[in-house]
Amino acid sequence: MRIFLIYMLLCLLPGMASSNPVPKSKSVYVTVKAADGDGVYSLLRKYRLLDDPSNLKLFYSFNKLKPNVELIKGKTYKLPLTIHNYDGKSIKSSMGWKDAILVKGLENYNQFLSEQKLKSGFDQKAKKIYVPEKKQMLQGWSKIEQTVVHQKNPSEKKSTNLENAPGKGKIKETVATKQIDRKQQFLIAGMGKTSIESKLVADRKLSLSEIRELEVRLTANSKSLVGSAVRASSNTLKVPLFGKKYESVEIKNESLSNQVFYIVPGHGGPDPGAIAKNVDGAYTICEDEYAYDVSLRLAKNLMEQGAIVYIIVEDENDGIRDEMYLECDQDETNIGGLKIPVNQKKRLKQGITKVNKLYKKYKKKGYTKQWMLSLHIDAQSEVNRQDVFFYYQSESQTSKNKAIDIQKVFEDKYQVYRKNREYDGTVSARPLYVVRNSDPEPVFIELANIHNPEDRKRILFPKNRQLLADWITEGFMN
Repeated sequence: MRIFLIYMLLCLLPGMASSNPVPKSKSVYVTVKAADGDGVYSLLRKYRLLDDPSNLKLFYSFNKLKPNVELIKGKTYKLPLTIHNYDGKSIKSSMGWKDAILVKGLENYNQFLSEQKLKSGFDQKAKKIYVPEKKQMLQGWSKIEQTVVHQKNPSEKKSTNLENAPGKGKIKETVATKQIDRKQQFLIAGMGKTSIESKLVADRKLSLSEIRELEVRLTANSKSLVGSAVRASSNTLKVPLFGKKYESVEIKNESLSNQVFYIVPGHGGPDPGAIAKNVDGAYTICEDEYAYDVSLRLAKNLMEQGAIVYIIVEDENDGIRDEMYLECDQDETNIGGLKIPVNQKKRLKQGITKVNKLYKKYKKKGYTKQWMLSLHIDAQSEVNRQDVFFYYQSESQTSKNKAIDIQKVFEDKYQVYRKNREYDGTVSARPLYVVRNSDPEPVFIELANIHNPEDRKRILFPKNRQLLADWITEGFMN
């Protein structure tokens, strides 16, 4: 009897096993090796995972890292991005999702990853779907065909070939095309060629006597100070920080007269920021010098529109410079001649404390529109091309809207200046110290990747630096 019972039990086991569902396997996460220059933010931004800032915490948690830690070159890290099988029919059937918005968003997101060569491609061979851990970010991706705030429309990619579009014959040359040809030497994002006359190391340093003359003039006119400028007449400002060539600023109109700007160039003093060595075989360039030059140009533009402008980092003998290779130095000070601390947190606190103090002063005077603009140059892997991108304060809709306003200007300008390569700069929230602690509405701007040769042209060419300042200014003119 016992033998018979054992026999019957063994016969039933296969049926019992088949009647129960097979347990789901654990999610397989996308892993990547950190390249030289990769940081947590640049890595997540590459995969557009910063569209949902909570992915940052997930990354730290998955990899058991402390916040703001540096990544180790060659080490493998897990992304908050899972891999799922594609059934060969559709994303909807593969995922079993009923929400059409999420399905469309996932389709667009995977298309983006394929175009950026971050996955082998959404096709029959790959049979893989990459799914963000935070699925709500896909809602934004579902609208990609209607808006280009975060991504170009993949369907338009082939239309940029002006020579031979497949099946269409030769495309007729447009006015915009002619503009590209005329401006070929100084196109934003570095399409221009190096001119021989521009290959000069910055040599326009002011002498000690000139510096003293400026100090005397500033002291004598302290009662007529307007931000970082001295009012010379009803429609003219004097700004010694801009250098002899550019110090006279004409107020062209009053369109921004009710607004106050605090321009915070990245780094300075003992901290040069990101550095690129052996540029064009001979030069070392520093982030703080180029961020400062664009900041001065931006400040001048805003003053011309009637705005009150404070430049928080100052260099008395570096004005607006028209050279390609700007000399690295450490003589920058905080506004008012304060020595910039070596300690990073003290340095950041020093600048933003000054900004917030001035903000309270102007708030009492009735100014309701006040902005903090922090300009930086990113440091990523040499192979990474990037367009100008923006961070805003997550708690402020005004900060976010203004970042999008400026980004839209860049997007529109690319239709004229870079018709053959659409703009792909992002807008996202990031809890940076100066952004998080700014009382004025903040916008943090990354101008280029200093390590990428093409990106560098965007900051090396003086006319490109002026274009950057012009386009940022335009974002405030609506």
